[in-house]
Amino acid sequence: MDKGMAGSRLILLLMMCFCLTAQAQIYKVVDKDGNVTYTDQAPGDGTEPMKLPELSVVTTDYADEAQATTTEPVDETAEKELTRKDLRKLYRDFRITRPAPEETFWGTENTVVVAWASSEPIQEGLSVHFTVDGKAQPPSAENMLGVTLDRGEHTVSASIVDERGRPVVSTDTVTFYVHQASVGGRRP
Repeated sequence: MDKGMAGSRLILLLMMCFCLTAQAQIYKVVDKDGNVTYTDQAPGDGTEPMKLPELSVVTTDYADEAQATTTEPVDETAEKELTRKDLRKLYRDFRITRPAPEETFWGTENTVVVAWASSEPIQEGLSVHFTVDGKAQPPSAENMLGVTLDRGEHTVSASIVDERGRPVVSTDTVTFYVHQASVGGRRP
């Protein structure tokens, strides 16, 4: 037999095998003991192949993977809009810097400055919202907010909020105390 002819037959045989596996059917076989086996080999007893449901596709609000697989040309000069997941990573160090946890303020005439910090500046479309003693404060354009409080225990937290009003990341709640000097002018 000619080597060229043998090579052609081998290629033809491989192509047929490929086509058969691409069109393979799945059969469900139950033996006498009730054990179920799934196979791609026809059992020979006239069993029909199974009709499998179509695959389910679940979409998420994270477009990272979908964008990575697109074949459309990408404009490298255009700014990529960050997803909420990207924003959480970007602002993972967002925190209240003042007051410190359990800090006590003396003689401040009931005014306390609350401040936050992050290694990244707040991007356009995002805003910082403070909550003092469970009450929302007006958004601050600065990284601090002055509040007037009665003496006693207080709490503060902050959140970075997107343009749709959804929190992106929030700080831990910080508890602090406001005291005023006694009539005698001494601290207890």
